[in-house]
Amino acid sequence: MKRYLIFALSLLICIVFVTPGFTQTKPAAPEKAAPEKAPPAKAEPAAPEKAAKPEDAKKAEKPKKTFPGFIGTVEKIESGLLTLKYPKGMITLDVNNAKFKGYKSAEDIKVGDKVSVTHIKGVMIVKKIAGVKPSTVEKVKKVEKVKKVEKVKKKFKEIDINNDGKITIEELTIVFVNITPEEFKKYDKNNDGVLDEKEFNAIKQ
Repeated sequence: MKRYLIFALSLLICIVFVTPGFTQTKPAAPEKAAPEKAPPAKAEPAAPEKAAKPEDAKKAEKPKKTFPGFIGTVEKIESGLLTLKYPKGMITLDVNNAKFKGYKSAEDIKVGDKVSVTHIKGVMIVKKIAGVKPSTVEKVKKVEKVKKVEKVKKKFKEIDINNDGKITIEELTIVFVNITPEEFKKYDKNNDGVLDEKEFNAIKQ
């Protein structure tokens, strides 16, 4: 009987102490603290720019004074048409209504002169930079004369079909279609019935 009482008492004690352990709830996990935001980095003040030294300003090259437009040498001037040779090539300009500096008119412009041609507010201005030297003028005239003679010779050879050094009226009518026998005789100074280079040159003039 005592054994049963001791067993029952032991069982009761175990129930009393063990049951609260099962009924207790597990403690909640501690909440993680949100990471604190780092304070914005302070912007460092920009270093002040160094002022340019007066010596550097002196070293700066001064812009060269240039003429806008075309600058070149006069190759030809005829009937108000100015042919100018400049570094990039050749150009022909109508200067009949232009204003002139260093010239009274277009007639005063000479082959070999160095000029500048500009447009200011829609007006063409031709300015004389340097005049041609007298020796250069004579040289230019000689060159033009030689060119003219060569041109006449070339034309003479083109008309002289049989290459006998003489031009007949039949050969001449190829170029001058409307020439009459009377006009041909007018240029045939020695009356040999043909034209030599000198006589042909008189027709060209």
